[in-house]
Amino acid sequence: MIMASFLPLSDASAAFSKVSKATRGVGRQCYRTLAGKRRLLSVLMVIALAVVPLGMTARADDRSDAVDQQNEAQKRQTELASSLEGVSAELGQAYLDLQSAETALTTAQDDLTTAESTLSEKEREQQTASDRLDVAEADLTTVTEEADASQADASESNVSVADLVVSTYQGDSSVSSWSYVLSSSDTVDDLNQRASTMEIAASIQETVLASAEAERAQDANRKARQDAATDRVSTLKDEADTAETEARTARDEAVTKRDEVATLKSDKETAASNLETQKEGLEQQQTQAAADADAAAKRIAEIDAANRTAYESGENTGVSSDSIAADSLGDGYIGHPISGELSVTSPFGYRVHPVTGTGTGHQGADFAAAEGTPQYAAVSGVATYWDSESCGIGIDINAGYIDGHSYVITLCHLSGRAISDGQQVNRGDLVGYTGSTGYATGPHVHFQVAQDGVYIDPMTLPGF
Repeated sequence: MIMASFLPLSDASAAFSKVSKATRGVGRQCYRTLAGKRRLLSVLMVIALAVVPLGMTARADDRSDAVDQQNEAQKRQTELASSLEGVSAELGQAYLDLQSAETALTTAQDDLTTAESTLSEKEREQQTASDRLDVAEADLTTVTEEADASQADASESNVSVADLVVSTYQGDSSVSSWSYVLSSSDTVDDLNQRASTMEIAASIQETVLASAEAERAQDANRKARQDAATDRVSTLKDEADTAETEARTARDEAVTKRDEVATLKSDKETAASNLETQKEGLEQQQTQAAADADAAAKRIAEIDAANRTAYESGENTGVSSDSIAADSLGDGYIGHPISGELSVTSPFGYRVHPVTGTGTGHQGADFAAAEGTPQYAAVSGVATYWDSESCGIGIDINAGYIDGHSYVITLCHLSGRAISDGQQVNRGDLVGYTGSTGYATGPHVHFQVAQDGVYIDPMTLPGF
């Protein structure tokens, strides 16, 4: 015969009361668990949608941009310097300083705009990180409170469960076996009542076991949620700290850029004032340059007249272009003033002066060359000194007639000469060195060609 323990009917009601209380605690905990999970899921969804790696923004290649800007600035500086041909170095530098200050100010203002934009971005990231941290900390607090409440319910339930388990499986003074049920039942009704009590006891046992299993699962779930919330708070706190540091750095950079802009504005005002002060000197220089140009034209006219007379009398002082052999100065009948490839920095012809805004004529072509670069006789002929305020140290080379035309070559702004006045030179002979004397803002080659007394563009000659 199978023997089983059971509870009397009088104890069954008490047991049901205890189990009901225990299962209500379990139910409350299950509800809290589900509610907590829903809140956690909502938070995680918000975080997943809001998460953007802090400080990770798409940027262009800064180094490449910087190199391009530097090259563009150097090109602009060269063009400006070339356009200032015909003014003194001091006045030209005042103008260049103003242009440089304006360019630097524009760049600094752009940098400031970028820095302020970065600051706004970092402050938004900091606020986002702070908000996410607040949500995570609130969630951790909720989880902790639920865990504390569940622990209290669990303690109370555990007492009831323990009592029931002991009374059911170990028995007490009120517990009897199936043999007791059968032997002590006087009537069928009595037997049915005792059997019903046994079934109730079995049901209570199942409830107790289920309650204990649910409690263990809830304990594990609570711990997992609390651990996850703790980890999330720690991670978000680190992100918030990082965002705060980056925002502070961006704020400092923006302040630095604002200071740079203020300084550059002051520099620009100073440069503009210096240029305004020297404008009177510019007018004097332009007057002097015009006088020098008239004197040069008169000189060239005299040389051209002498060449024409000699040519017409059959005393040709020049050569035929057919006799010119290709060399390091090119293969034209008029060679280059320097060896190597020519880089035009200021072309021949009409141009607008950058300071006065008036049109002027450039009677030669300027080529890029460093201070001290050797300059050579582009033709064979007689070299004479030619100095003036605007030209500085200069040389004329009278080539006589070449293929029926009179040619005079002029070099200006030399730092020094390598020939004596009136010396006969041959094409390719060293005659002087590149400089920036006269009205020039920097070293370069100034190369003039007069054909039959009229200045022409050297770049239209064969070999240029």
